[in-house]
Amino acid sequence: METAPPSPSARATLFWSLAPLAVFYLVENAYGLTAALIASMAFTLGDLAFTWWRQRTLDRVALLTGGLVLLLGGLSLISDDERFMLYTPVVGDALFSGLLAGSVMRGRPVLVVLALKQDPTLVDDGPRRAFLGGMTLRLAVNLALHGVATALAAGASRETWLFVSGPLQYIQLGLQFVVEIVWGRYTLPPEEPPPPGDSRDDR
Repeated sequence: METAPPSPSARATLFWSLAPLAVFYLVENAYGLTAALIASMAFTLGDLAFTWWRQRTLDRVALLTGGLVLLLGGLSLISDDERFMLYTPVVGDALFSGLLAGSVMRGRPVLVVLALKQDPTLVDDGPRRAFLGGMTLRLAVNLALHGVATALAAGASRETWLFVSGPLQYIQLGLQFVVEIVWGRYTLPPEEPPPPGDSRDDR
């Protein structure tokens, strides 16, 4: 199975969704909790405003992650309890994991729906649809496990929390996609070449 790497926009979305956590950590080390909360919220607002200015649209991932940072950051400032901010990635993981698992339960796995938009012929390819459906569920489990790890790290040092909430997620996702690609190559039947005159040859 030939699996295309994530698009630059997808990689950028993941990077910028984790950036407020790095801002929080760097500023908190130098200036304290209140300054860190304000800086991470200001960064999030600036990123959303810049994205809207350039694209005139905001995707759901950006809105959800930005909303979580602003909501939980604001609660942290009001209550003077940093745990709201530390648990932002946990809430995000739980929401995304729930959405992915829910899509599988409804019979419309997110990865299948996205793949069908790119290649409508996938509707007749049962093995690959089943593979992408399973991959959607495995991704939901991966995010749930990361959420648990981040929740545990919230009670540890800032260095541990930053690593678990940020780089560890890249590592987990990277490992999963490598395993998925290898597994797909050995378990899925080879793709049949398109018939002569197929529209995909004319692109």
